[in-house]
Amino acid sequence: MGTGEPRNPEPFTLEQRLLEAVRRNDRATIERARALGASLRAKDDIGRSTVLLATLDAGDLPLVEWLHAEGVPVDEPDGGGRTALSFAAEAGRLDLVRWLVEHGAAADRPDVQRRTPLFHAALGDHADVVAWLLDRGAAPDAPDQFGDTPLMVACAKGHDATAALLVRRGADPRRRDQEGRTVRDRRAPGACRFLDDAA
Repeated sequence: MGTGEPRNPEPFTLEQRLLEAVRRNDRATIERARALGASLRAKDDIGRSTVLLATLDAGDLPLVEWLHAEGVPVDEPDGGGRTALSFAAEAGRLDLVRWLVEHGAAADRPDVQRRTPLFHAALGDHADVVAWLLDRGAAPDAPDQFGDTPLMVACAKGHDATAALLVRRGADPRRRDQEGRTVRDRRAPGACRFLDDAA
């Protein structure tokens, strides 16, 4: 702070210790915190649940399964509207994506920027996750708040295989973003050339 005043750090609460243990997949500390009264339904300061942290940070399906078996919901959004499924899709974790949807997570739930798990999977170039979500009814052209679609971001990042999959599964390359640009306008140099053949 630069004022010369001593800082008095706040001690960790039991819930904070539990949440940090979930992030590290430290089962022993999770159980100790729980035995002392911490709730598995605790959330961090931006609204992330233990299931979300087990997905995002630990990336551990058995931990997610255990937390859910202990009563933690799988589809609670954080402060930005993102769920465990959104982060699993972004990371390309098909095992977690599959399990979360099969246990109640909404396959097409948008976050506050209106980005769906499919959008995040396309942005990360995870074609297997994109295909699986499309098979579960995810909308291929769901736009975010800027009018960007999964196809637009895939082509903008040069993810040709993911983009081609989206087109085969119904994504419309003629859609326009909020500035009136199409996928062809937005694509990375040399990317998504297969769209030229379809013109």
